[in-house]
Order: sequence, then structure tokens, then C-alpha cells
Amino acid sequence: MTTSKTNELFALIRSLSKSEKRAFRLFTQRGQDSEQLIYMRLFDLLDKQQQLDEDSIKASFGKISSNKYSNLKRHLYKQILVSLRLLSVKKRANIKMREYLDFAYVLYGKGLYMDALKMLDKAEQIAVKHNHEFTLLIIYEFEKMIHSRHITRSQLRPVKQLIEESTKKLGTISNRVHLSNLRLALHAYYVKNGHAQNEEEEQAVREFYRDNLPELDFEQLGHMERVHFYQSNVWYYYILSDFESCFEQARKWVEMFKADEALQHRDINLFLRGYHYLLTCAFYLRRKEAHMQFRAELLSFVGKHKQRFTDNSHTIAFLYEQSAQMNQHFLDGSYSQGVSEVPNTIALLKKHQTKIDEHKILIIYFKISWMYLASGQAQEAIPFLNHIISLSNISLRKDIQAYARLMSLMANYDSGNTEFMRALLRTYRAFFKRHEIENQVQILTLKLFTKLINAPLYDRKQLLRDGLLEFQLLERQKHARRDLQYLDCQSWISAKLRGLSIEELIN
Repeated sequence: MTTSKTNELFALIRSLSKSEKRAFRLFTQRGQDSEQLIYMRLFDLLDKQQQLDEDSIKASFGKISSNKYSNLKRHLYKQILVSLRLLSVKKRANIKMREYLDFAYVLYGKGLYMDALKMLDKAEQIAVKHNHEFTLLIIYEFEKMIHSRHITRSQLRPVKQLIEESTKKLGTISNRVHLSNLRLALHAYYVKNGHAQNEEEEQAVREFYRDNLPELDFEQLGHMERVHFYQSNVWYYYILSDFESCFEQARKWVEMFKADEALQHRDINLFLRGYHYLLTCAFYLRRKEAHMQFRAELLSFVGKHKQRFTDNSHTIAFLYEQSAQMNQHFLDGSYSQGVSEVPNTIALLKKHQTKIDEHKILIIYFKISWMYLASGQAQEAIPFLNHIISLSNISLRKDIQAYARLMSLMANYDSGNTEFMRALLRTYRAFFKRHEIENQVQILTLKLFTKLINAPLYDRKQLLRDGLLEFQLLERQKHARRDLQYLDCQSWISAKLRGLSIEELIN
């Protein structure tokens, strides 16, 4: 097991709850041979460590060979997963369903094909209830294989019905695959590029969507197919910055889940994700009351059901709750209150950091930066902006990385760091040119700060007035209006002209 695999084993052990550790110890006691005693010793050593120190652990085993030590880690990793799987059988329908399917294979291998059919029937009932179409197709194919090789005279299901249901399910799965492919491709585009920046990019997204959307009979679609359809539409309209249409599709997505409790149990994370996009669109549309309503619904749902959340669901809920909370402060103009919550947000971020990808951290840091800037604490925003700017992965949300550089100019200007802003401007211009990033908000912002740092103090107020007028004219343009939602240059300039913070200006 390589070093990276050791890290995976350590991360798995660190993720275990007290009850899961207790269950694992009981699981290992079913047959205490010498090998189990050794891997439990490894488990105890890893469990006691806060930071992985493999050298000290390996030293505890004396002159153990590298090959034996690697096998020991591999065996421990597998046994923990087996224990967790056993714990999850009663909690997770998909695991229980696959268990029945595994039993069916075992029974069939023993020649007990009628008992295998009964076990498949149990698996099918769960699959139908929880919309597991892919597993249903496997079950149907297994049933057909048994019927084709044995004279079953089964009363469980007529062969004709089995053929009809498997054919229908094949069409369902085809729709699911095409829609999930479309959704994934749109998501990948957004993570790399953000929103479409001009008419040419918009047209390319429209053509891609049109060419990859399968022909659908909407009335014949199942619940999950409809959810995937709405989800694809959410990404499509979100990339185009059509937040009104995006809001409607997200609302339909959420309503599908609210009307079907089995769907909530089947994929609770997808339900939470629907709420996230509903809230995000309400924020961009500046619908404060709608945002408050849906945020309350999200918090209520999480509060009532968090006991059955997985670790992954807890992390997702944390991210969406934090996003909604910060956006509510932006809508209310309560930036100082938002700033007071930042330490708790950072503490929770550290708690969940092994389960959060870099993209989501980038978004949280960007929101925190604006919170500090708008509350009049520009100096506090700079470290968070520098974290975004220092990212080596430029393929990750180039638009946010660009806005972070523009906000950095605002924060440094507010902090009085004008002496090295010429160097910042040169560096940022080189970044924009190197990565072919250009929009009108960026051009006007760079132009304004170039003038400001080269002008005498008594001329700067007029330059700010001129800049404000240019941004007000720019706001009439569709794509620029969206960019200004990410970076409210007008409020920043207006606050500077009146000697106020953005929060004081708004309130």
C-alpha cells in the first residue's frame, strides 16, 4: 500500500464515529486469530494519531517487511469497509437491495434457482420503491437468464410481463444516461469557465444543449428522469445567466422531491442541491422574501432529518446553509453581522475540509472577502483574496479568479496600499492577457485604478465620479449587468465618494 493509500486508510479511520468504531471492534471479535490481532493493533495506533506519522507506526511493528506491512494496511482498510457495509444494510436501501441480489447469485450457484427468483423479487421491490432503474435492469436480466435456462413455471411474474417491463426500463435508462451526460457536460463547462461571457459563448452553449438533449415524451418520464431533466435545465439557464428560467426549473426540481418522500430517502443530497440552486437564483433575482422562505425550508428540513444524514450529507448541508446565510446578509446589507460569523464559518470549513473540493472553498472565500470589504474592513479581506489569487489551478472558475483580482485592487486601495498597486496592476493585466480573460467590467476597473493611483489626491474624487457614470452606463448591457452582480463596483465607488462603507451606504 503506497503512501497515498496510507493517507486514505488514515482518513477513513478519522471519519469513523464512536459508534462505528465500537461496531468495528465487535466485528473483529468474531474470530480472534493472530492476523486480526495485528491489524487491530494497527487500527489502534492510527486511531490515536491526530496527524499521520507513519514512521512511528511502522517502528511499533519492529522488523516487519514492507510487503507484509502493506498487506496489513490493505487488509485493515477492507475490513473497515466490510464492517461499515454491514452497519449500512438496514439504513441504506441500495445496499440492502444489492445484498438480496448477491444472495440470489449464491442461491443460483447452488442450483436453487426458484429460491434465487424469490430473492430477486425482494431486491426488485426495493429497486422499484426507490427508483433504482439501473439495478432493476440487472435484476430483470438475471430473471430472464433463469427463465431461459430452466422450466420455472414461476408464479412470481409471467414471462411476457418481464419482457415488457425490461424493455420499458431500457428506454428509461437511455433517457437517464443521456440527461446525466448533458448535465455533467454543462457542469464541467461551468466549473471551468463560469457564465457565458458574450453572445458567441451563449450561442455555443445553446447549440450544445440542443444537440445533446434527447427526444423525450415528458408524460412518460419517471420521477428521476424528470429531476435530471430539470437539473440539466438549471445548469443550462444558469450558465446563460437566465436566472428567471433557472429559478423556475429549480423550483420544479424541489417540488418533485417535496411531493415524494421516497425520492428524498433515495437521494437526499440531490434534494439539498435543488434548494441550493433555488436559493442562488432568488439571490441573483434580488427576491429577498423568496430567499428567506426557501432558506427557512432548507434549515427546517436539515434540522428534522440530520440524524439520518451521512457524513457527505452533513458537509453538503453545511455548504448550502453557509451560502444561503451569506447571501441573506448580502440581500439585507448586514455585512457586519456576516463578518461576526466568519470565525465560525472558518472553523466549520476546517472540520469539513477533507470532504470539500477547492471550487467550493474558492466561492466561500470570495463571499467572505466581499463581506469584509463591504463592512469597511478591507485589510481583513486581503488574505482571503490572496488565497484565491495564489491558486495554481487556473482551469477552476476563471471568472471568480478574475473578480478576486479586481476586488483585491479595491481592498488594497481602501487599505491605503497604493504604493505597490502599480505592481499589482501589471501582474493582473499580465494574468488577464495570458489567460485571454476580457470583459467590460474588468476593462473599466483596471482603467479606473490606473488613473486613481497616478492622479493627485485632489483629482481622485472627480475620477471616481467619472468612473461611476461609466459603470452606470455599462449596467444597461446584459452581460455586464451579470458581472456587476459578482462585483458591485458602483456601490464601492458611491461609498468612496460619500466617505462611507458599502454597508453604511446601503443602510
